Amino acid sequence: MATWITHMRIAEHFMNTYASLNNDEFLVGNIAPDSGVPNEDWSVFTPDGNVSHWRGESGIDAQGFKNKYLLSPNEKWPFYLGYCFHLFTDIEWSTLFAEKEKEPVYAQGLKADPKFIWTIKKDWYGQDRVYLQKHRDSVFFNRFANIKEFPNTYLDYFPDEAFMHRIDYITKYYLENYESENPDRDFPFLSKEEMDCFVSDTIPILENVYKTLLRP
Repeated sequence: MATWITHMRIAEHFMNTYASLNNDEFLVGNIAPDSGVPNEDWSVFTPDGNVSHWRGESGIDAQGFKNKYLLSPNEKWPFYLGYCFHLFTDIEWSTLFAEKEKEPVYAQGLKADPKFIWTIKKDWYGQDRVYLQKHRDSVFFNRFANIKEFPNTYLDYFPDEAFMHRIDYITKYYLENYESENPDRDFPFLSKEEMDCFVSDTIPILENVYKTLLRP
């Protein structure tokens, strides 16, 4: 699934473009599907990924979420739109990953060791940290990291404090280590150009989703 800063970079585009989306509700919606609350050893999440990401036999059902929550505008609409954008973005990320898996550096590593995905993700989240080093005026610093309260009044399949717990976790995760990343090291599994291209290519897809909706 796409990284948290990837989701926030996309959210920031829409927040800067549409005044009605320049709010915490839309921003948090863009990370909300990743808000399953873990048990002590992080082996079980409530809800699990299939529920939180509307995943069925055919994959993530972003269209199903859109049809259920976004066809009737209401005061919670920005949050639901952000949530929907997250699902569509993860679909695009899955497509990117499927293409990357065909590359020898991916295919050989994953074939030899199923846990090799964690080596790959060092580059994914490394690119996040490099981005934050270079964009200290980003929405992560200026808005997301300053959210102190965000109760769940949106989706009954998440615990009450799920979104605030995830906000706290993501904020600490990046603030504690973003400066330690070496921007000049090799990133064999995901380059800056590939990450930037993913963001720029996904935004028009979400723009098309947005344009199909009756907005409040």
